Amino acid sequence: MDCPTCEAMVDAYVDGELTAIESAAFEQALELCPGCRRRLADARAVSDALRALPAEPAPDLLRARIERELRAIAGRPTQRIRWSAMAASLIVAIGIGWLGGSLLGHGTRETDELIAGYIRVAMSDHGVEVASSDRHTVKPWFAGRIDYAPPVHDLTAEGFPLLGGRVDLVDGRKVAVLVYRRNQHRLALTLWPSSSSGNAAPSLAQRDGFALADWRHGGFEMHAVADLAPSEMKSFAAAVDQAIDADR
Repeated sequence: MDCPTCEAMVDAYVDGELTAIESAAFEQALELCPGCRRRLADARAVSDALRALPAEPAPDLLRARIERELRAIAGRPTQRIRWSAMAASLIVAIGIGWLGGSLLGHGTRETDELIAGYIRVAMSDHGVEVASSDRHTVKPWFAGRIDYAPPVHDLTAEGFPLLGGRVDLVDGRKVAVLVYRRNQHRLALTLWPSSSSGNAAPSLAQRDGFALADWRHGGFEMHAVADLAPSEMKSFAAAVDQAIDADR
């Protein structure tokens, strides 16, 4: 085994990813390569330092984004990536991005929770707790699970068929989430009673590749998140408002 090959195997050796035969060959090559021995010592020092760091629970948004990226990459059959290195890179990159957004004020805790909730809906094969396009099935399901009755409408005619509903937590409160579909994308509408009177037009934004809409209509605070273009999100908000008005 030549020195470049030996050095390239250092991280895998430290992480315990080599086979017994590969480990034996690597250890034999170390005896003839002082540079690789130093590289191994450095890698072990870094590994020990990382293990010694205090463990803090990752925010839901950070965990969800890491899982989303891992699944996206894993779905590329032609790409060979060592899982440990890939995960470490994603954790560092996404973690820095999350810290930057939080420290610089680019996001709020409420927005983080809404996006994290949407990612759970989009990634799961069972993104709803009650699966139905029938409003008379979905709306009664919320009774006893939350302390209000959300307006529920199937928007198939407008291009947003209702998939069902679920209950999520936002800022410690149980809230209703209605899940819709737009082509192959899911859309999560989280809503709760408003403390303000009157309606407010949708405020559209983009964050982390997602379209967000926040508005107030019919006595409810509306918060929609989806992997859609802002124009489609605007159409969805208009369809929700029209359905609520028509139901009065």
